[in-house]
Amino acid sequence: MTVPLLRCNDGTQNPPRLRTQHSLWSLIGLPMNAPTEWTLAEKLMRVKEAGFEAVECWLSEEEEAAHKAALDDAGLRLVLGHHPYTLEDTRKTIAQAKRLNADFIFAQPLHPYVQVEEAVAFLREASALAADAGLPLFIETHRNNFPESLNQALHLLEKMPEVAFTGDLSHFVVIGEFYGWKEEGALERMDPVLARISHLHGRISNGEQVQVDVGDGTGDTAQFFVRLWARAMSHWRQGAGPGDLFPFATELGPPRYAITTPDGKEFSDRWEQSLVMKKLAEAAWAESESL
Repeated sequence: MTVPLLRCNDGTQNPPRLRTQHSLWSLIGLPMNAPTEWTLAEKLMRVKEAGFEAVECWLSEEEEAAHKAALDDAGLRLVLGHHPYTLEDTRKTIAQAKRLNADFIFAQPLHPYVQVEEAVAFLREASALAADAGLPLFIETHRNNFPESLNQALHLLEKMPEVAFTGDLSHFVVIGEFYGWKEEGALERMDPVLARISHLHGRISNGEQVQVDVGDGTGDTAQFFVRLWARAMSHWRQGAGPGDLFPFATELGPPRYAITTPDGKEFSDRWEQSLVMKKLAEAAWAESESL
């Protein structure tokens, strides 16, 4: 029997829908190679004007008030991320999420060398803490945490079939050195994980670099990710109800994620690529309806 999937819900009776959001980390150093970085207010204004509805943040207690005020001024919702090594780390993030009225939290937990049984015990306790607070907690597929690889995620699913993932599939693709060729069977290999994704991060790997510029998004590398995202969205649609949201966040990292020339300058405009990611997410959502 399929275990029900944890989802983000906005409390309305609206049909299930895609919600695009943006990583605050992805806005570091913008505009591209400019002498002066956009202020927080300018960043959030551009995010709002581009049609994103929320911003993902990792916030210290010292900066949370100013960031929450800026988000409210811009009319943007908040999502919180964290990297918990202990349950106390998760408790602190849950408390922060309640103070700031965040919609949900996601975690990059532990480290990739922990045994699966230890990871499961930790994740179940962390998930219970979040559930008691009325918050969805999604577990991110990401390097340098558990799970960092497709194999680890599949092992986790065997022991914890109820897990709900934040899917950053760029990490699976670079670790597995997938190129998107049909013979690799990447989609089929990932499918059990795709079926448990409730939140996606929009970064694209070419199987060698974890983050690449995809131009206008029509090339093979970008379209491979559209297929992966559409399959995850199609799974999510099954059983989704009124008010359920599928959050998709543009998350293109600054250097050292972003590739630079020897003088440290970026040659890919991450803001323009953010808008491409949004369009690709919307294309994947439309495709998912017919899968």
